[in-house]
Formats: sequence, structure tokens, C-alpha cells
Amino acid sequence: MKRRVLIITNAGKVGASNYCDGVLKDKENYVSFFTSAYGGYFSNSEIKILNKPIKSALKSELSALTLDNIEFSIIVFCGHGWYSTRSESNILCLNDLGEEIDSLDLRTNYNKRIIIEDCCREKHDEYISDSLLKAFSGVRLFESSGKILNPEECKRYYNKTIEECPKQLICAMASDIDETAGDDSRIGGYYSASLLKETESMVENALDNIDLSKKYRAFNFPSCHIGAAPRVQKRSGNKQNPQIEKPRFNEGKSYLPFAIIA
Repeated sequence: MKRRVLIITNAGKVGASNYCDGVLKDKENYVSFFTSAYGGYFSNSEIKILNKPIKSALKSELSALTLDNIEFSIIVFCGHGWYSTRSESNILCLNDLGEEIDSLDLRTNYNKRIIIEDCCREKHDEYISDSLLKAFSGVRLFESSGKILNPEECKRYYNKTIEECPKQLICAMASDIDETAGDDSRIGGYYSASLLKETESMVENALDNIDLSKKYRAFNFPSCHIGAAPRVQKRSGNKQNPQIEKPRFNEGKSYLPFAIIA
């Protein structure tokens, strides 16, 4: 299976009051997660990091997802953004040149895709712009269960779960419309840190009740997002409320996985 992760970051200008150190932590956390066994065991060649990309370069990478026949993709944006009432979508700030991209552009030509947008969603007047708490390892021993995950088996069942899912698009937003997204220089963005921490907790709890020699278990992205939301709300004093867009599937259809144990 052809898989790819695009991680797009923009912490802002160094020295500026709105520079977000946590964005760099987000990048480290996501790479550690995706290269871990339960994060899908992605290889380095399957992960592309774009720090403050120029718009044309980002569009080329998005086009490559189609040209390279990528079957499953995850696109993560961590940085500054705002909400456009005109397009009714998030506008992502890409670099110090002032270039931006409509988050809707990340949805084009998808097959099976998860999009995570960890940025502010404050409403701006349209004239303003037209233009884990801990590291993860490949082979992970979970203290509570004493079990070790098999990276190759995790990858195999991760891919198997994706293949069994129907075509779909899932979009997660770190905050609701007209809200800011919190940043912590120690742990990263409130949403990203909470999402990865909640996923890890779900995995640890499941390991206490599963025989990996006989079964595997997938954790779909919506369930991880739903579990992370209360963490974000608590940390932000209920000022940040994550949102999600997903298909209205009938019973029997599966959402794309975010984590796996095998």
C-alpha cells in the first residue's frame, strides 16, 4: 500500500510575540507517533515535513499525492491560521512571506485521507487577507501491560484496516469557529498533544484486555478525536473546542484508523 504523511508547520517569526515554540514540539511528537508501531509504523520515506513552505511547493506536494497514486494520506498542519466567513473554511498561514492557503485545498483528489488542522480559527475581516508529553519508539513496551508491540504486524494490520475502509475524508479542527488554539512550549499545541496522549491512553487500556497472539485492534480517528476533546477543553478553560467533519456512515462501514495494536 502507498501511504504518505505530510506535516506542515509554521511557528511564526522568531522573536515575534506570537511565535509558537510548541509547533516544533508538535512536529517531533507526530513523527515519533507515526514511526511507532501503534502509529502505523511509517518509514521516514513515507513522511514529508514542510516547514514554512512556499505555496507553490506545497501545492506540488499535494499534487504528488495523486500523481504517485497514494492510497492513504494524513495531512497535519500546526501553526497560525484564521477562519474565513467568506469561504467558510480555515485559512492556513504558510510562511514569513505572508502566503496562505485555504484548508479546503487540502481536500482535493483524495482517496482515503485524514486532515488535522491545529491552528486558530478566529474570524477576520476579509480585507485582512486575500492572498506527547513523551516520546514514542518503534518497538514500544507499555508499562501498564508489559506487552511489546510487533512493528511489522502493526503495519500489516494498519494497512489491512485501511483497505477495508470505504473511500472517505475526515477533517479535524483544533478549535471551533472564532476560537484560538492554545500552544505550550513544553508539550506542543493543546490539540495535538491531547490527541496523541489520548490515543496512547486508549492503546494502554486496550492492551490490558487483549491477547495479541490471537487478535489485533484498530482505533479509528474519530474515536481518538472525541476522546481528546475534553482534554483540550479542560486545559483551555473551555475556551477551545475541537471540531470534526466525517462521513455519515451507516452501521457496518468503518472510519480510517489512527492507531493499531498487534
